Formats: sequence, C-alpha cells, structure tokens
Amino acid sequence: MKRRRVATRLISLPSGWKTALTTAADAVVLVLASCLAVVLTHPHPDVLSSPLFALVTIGPAITIPALFAVGGYNAVVRFIGPDFALRMAAAMALAVVALDLVYAALGHFALAWNVSLLYAVIGICGVTLLRLAVRHLLQPHHNGGRSRVLIYGAGEAGRQLAAALSQGAVFRAVGFVDDHRRLQGRTLLGLTIHAPDQLAALKEKVAFDSILLAMPSISQRRRREVLEHLAQFSIKVMTMPRLDDLVSGRKQVDDLREVQIEDLLGRTPVTPDEKLLDGPIRDRVVMITGAGGSIGSELSRLALQRGAKRVVLFENSEFALYTIDRELRAAAADTGCEIVPVLGSVADAHVFANVLKQHAVETLYHAAAYKHVPLVEHNIAVAIQNNVMGTWVAAETAMSAGVQNFVLISTDKAVRPTSVMGASKRICEMVVQAMADRYRSANVAIVRFGNVLGSSGSVVPLFLQQIRNGGPVTVTHPEVTRYFMTISEAAQLVVQAGSMGRHGEVFVLDMGEPVLIRELAARMIQLAGFQVRSQERPDGDIEITYTGLRPGEKLYEELLIGDQPEGTGHPRIFHARDPYLPLPQLKASLDTMLQAINRDELPRLMTEIRNLVAGFRSTDEVASTPSVKLRIVQRLAEPGDQSAAPRLLQ
Repeated sequence: MKRRRVATRLISLPSGWKTALTTAADAVVLVLASCLAVVLTHPHPDVLSSPLFALVTIGPAITIPALFAVGGYNAVVRFIGPDFALRMAAAMALAVVALDLVYAALGHFALAWNVSLLYAVIGICGVTLLRLAVRHLLQPHHNGGRSRVLIYGAGEAGRQLAAALSQGAVFRAVGFVDDHRRLQGRTLLGLTIHAPDQLAALKEKVAFDSILLAMPSISQRRRREVLEHLAQFSIKVMTMPRLDDLVSGRKQVDDLREVQIEDLLGRTPVTPDEKLLDGPIRDRVVMITGAGGSIGSELSRLALQRGAKRVVLFENSEFALYTIDRELRAAAADTGCEIVPVLGSVADAHVFANVLKQHAVETLYHAAAYKHVPLVEHNIAVAIQNNVMGTWVAAETAMSAGVQNFVLISTDKAVRPTSVMGASKRICEMVVQAMADRYRSANVAIVRFGNVLGSSGSVVPLFLQQIRNGGPVTVTHPEVTRYFMTISEAAQLVVQAGSMGRHGEVFVLDMGEPVLIRELAARMIQLAGFQVRSQERPDGDIEITYTGLRPGEKLYEELLIGDQPEGTGHPRIFHARDPYLPLPQLKASLDTMLQAINRDELPRLMTEIRNLVAGFRSTDEVASTPSVKLRIVQRLAEPGDQSAAPRLLQ
C-alpha cells in the first residue's frame, strides 16, 4: 500500500516537477559514473588533484543537455522501452566527443580518452537502470491477481501486445506461440516462443488461463484454421482488433475481445462493388422499415456510411427506434446527413404515405416483419397482418408514390415453408413480384438469405447466455443445420443485389456451407475455455442437450424454390426465377385472408395460406392457436386507390 501511495503521488506531479526530479537523479548517477570511471582507470592517491577529476563536473554538465537534445526527457517513464537505451547511447556519444574535444584542447587527451569511454559505459547502464527501477515502482504490481496468458503470434503485433499488457493490471504474458519454425525456441521480450503443437503440454507446465490471438492481418480463412486448432484444447481464446481498426485508430492494441462466432464462420470477404453500393444510396433519401431490427439497423448504418442525404428510420418499437436513432445521430454529427425517426406500423397506409411524401423517399428497404418462428406459429393472424398486409401497404404505397428503388428483405424460410412465418414471407415475395408488374417505373428487388449471426433470432446469443450460465446448451435436433452470414456482409449484399433489381427479381445470396448447429455449440463452448460434457467425457463442464424441433422448424433450410439459379455480375449474388400470381388473383386471395382474420376464422386463414403457397406444410393444428382480436387492416386497397387504403382502426 505504501509503495502504491508513493507511485500515485509521483504520477500526479506536474510534468515540470517530474522532469526536474528526473534530471536531478540523472545528475547524481552521472557524477557517480564519472567518479567510478576516474578511480577505475587511475587508482592513485593523487588522482583527486589530477585534471581528470574535472570530469566529475564536466561530464554530467555535457551529458544532460545532450540527453535533452535527443529527446531523452520526452518519454513517459512508466512506458519506456528499448528505444530509451538508444537515445541514451546517442546522448552519451555526443558527450564523449565533447569531453574528448575539451581535454584535447587542454592537452590531456591521452590521459582522458579511456576515462571518457568507461564513463560512457557506466553512465548508459546507470541512467537506464534508474529509469527501469522507476518504471517498476510506478507500474501496477498485481502479478498475483493478473491472468496468465499466452500470446499467439510473435510478430510485431504480438510484441506490441505484450508490451501493452505489461503496463496493465489484468493480464500477464507468460510466453508466445507462433507457427514459424525459425522463431520457435527463441525469446521475445524475455518470453519463450513455443510451437502450437506444444499447447497441451504448456497448459500443464506454464499453467496459463487463456490465449490472446495477436495476428490482426491474417486472412479470414487462416483465422478459422487457427481457432479450430485452439478449440480442441478447450482454452479460452481472446483476440486483438483487426488491422483496419488499428490503422484507423478506432481500436488500440490491447482492446481485447472474446472470440466471436463470426471468426469461426465468417468467410473471406469479397470486395464490394462500389457502384452497386452507392447507386441507390449516395445523395438520396433512404428509408428503412424495421430500422431497429438486426438487418434494419445495419442497413441504416450502411446508408449513413455510403453518403445518404437523409435516412428515415421507420419502426414500430419505440425502444428499438430510440436506440438506432441515438446511435446514428452521434455518427452523423459531422456528415450533414439528416436522421429522421418515425414511429409507426407498416400496415398504416395513411401514415406510411405521408412519410414517403413528406421526406421525398427515393430508396426503400422493407425489413419490417415478425421473424421468430415459434412466436408466429402461436400468433398467426397478427403475423399475417404485419408481414403480408404490411408488405402490401409498403409496396403499393411506395410504388404509387414514385419511390425509385424498393427492396424486400426475405428469408430462406420462404422456400417450401413448414412454418407460418416462412409462408408469410413467401406471400410477401409474391406481393412484391406482382406489384413490380403493376408499377414498371420502379426498380424492385427481393433479396433472400439465411440466418444472420448475432441477430435477435439467431441461436448464437442464446448459446452465449447459456454458456455464461454454466449450461446446458440446448439444440433442437442433432442433425439440424443452418446457413450463416455476418450482419455487415448481409447488409452490403442486400444493397448490391437491390441495385440489380428491375422488375421484382428474386436474388439469393451465397451463404457458404451449411453448419451443423451441434458442432457450432461445441465450438462455442470450447472457445469459451470449457469442455463439452458427454458420455465419452463425463467430467466435462457444459452439456449439449436436445429439446426437439420447435413448431414450424425445419432440419435444414433452402434458398431456391426451383433449380439452377442464374449468376449475376457479383460472385455471391444469384438470380432465382420463382413463380407468382397475377395481381388481381393475388388480391382476391389476400382479401379472403383478411376476411378470415377479421372473423377469427383461423382454419379458413390456414386453408387460404396453403392454397396460395405451394409446398407449405404446417406442423401445428390451427385449433390450438388462440383467437386474436387485433384488427389493423380493414381491407386491401386497389392498386392506386388511395381513398380505400388500409388503415388502423380506432
């Protein structure tokens, strides 16, 4: 405690006082160094009367100004590194040259040159050791409570990370791991560099708590390989920021985070087509429905980043709208982009039309929908009203108002659906396809993709919470598989696909390889530093349990109704040709669905959904679904008929 109080007082001193104290301490050390140099080179009783003894005062008097000249007093003592020794050597070299010139002028060069060299050696060592001692005094001293870590990567990033950690009170580096054989067995900053295949033995020998991944510039593929290798050891893994975050200054070397599942599942990104990204956004008024959701919020961020003139955030949830509005306002402070939050329902055509007209919306991304499969199975009428009728209102109102670009965000669950949610999204696709035929002046597109990592409906947040709680981690079925994509990649591909749309084309995104959910759960458990408990390993930490498929859930998802998708100009965007009904026939079917909703005739509603969506197979009995009295849409408007627009009932 006493040492900590002394360190705190020293750190709190004004910078001028710190420099004065450091200079005085250096002067004492240099005087002692010069005395020692004189005595060691001329151990005679009369040395005190020798001209050499003038070195005791001349040496420090020359060396300290030289040290100022090379920036030796600019560094913060708590954070000095090897560069200080180089500065000290440079200052001492200047001092030695000056001393030799002085003694040469006095005619004593032959007597003094060896003394000045020894003075230089002792002075460099003395002043450097003084700095290191003070640094040790001022550093937090919590080795007993600091977590012992290995740093994976002995390159420049690893060295910087180790140096940064040495100043903190959280982590203590106890070694490095690196793939390069030429580095293995050597030392860096006093720590041994080990081979990756030694990790099992090191876990017992070194007793480290976690591994810090210090390879910010490696490819996504290589990162996955390293993480999959580390997962087998059930060691907690953390990673430092990526190179672009470090270069931009958004992150520091020691801004460590837990490994995210994106690091395991994410793919090597394809450079986006700048024209496709900017076309529907830059200098335009962009509106996003469902702006507070996972995809909606990312599309809102992207619209701001790509230079939209105005971003209209349309959202039914007050809290979600407040959250994304506050975030974007802070980010847009210096951009000149106007952020407009609008609280409302997509099923309210009057409000929707007024918003489009008031803000002169040019591009609309329709992401608003109820997406949680089990919840929709138990709230069928509300889901159909929000998803299907809301899409009708959004598409018809937007296209009749002259919106130039309309993009529907769809889902892989719309393909041969087994859930009401999937069936509702397939009907949404058909609505937009039919509307695109009716309004040929608008550029219309439908973008269909699978699960988004970290979204509100993703299993990843659930698994993380279950792991934090000590398990078990629940998976519905041992063979269930899903496609995954990061939110940022999904949003960029949505915008690029939307730029290609003309007349209601359906675009599907390349989701990569499907992932077994049980394997995903196991990897997440292992990368959190735990072992999976099973029959083969009964002493494991966290168990994976199987709960059975939920209502409406499929073992695997598909992206295509037909076969052989057509390629586009983008390597990860494909064009699907899916059938749809003409607008009059589709409207008649939707009117029947509305009548069934308003009369609480859910069996009739389900029959109409089955008739409309080819391949729909429900897994629940309609009779088990409670009646829903909420009525939002009274009737569907004829395309172009604003007087009969659907509206909220009082």
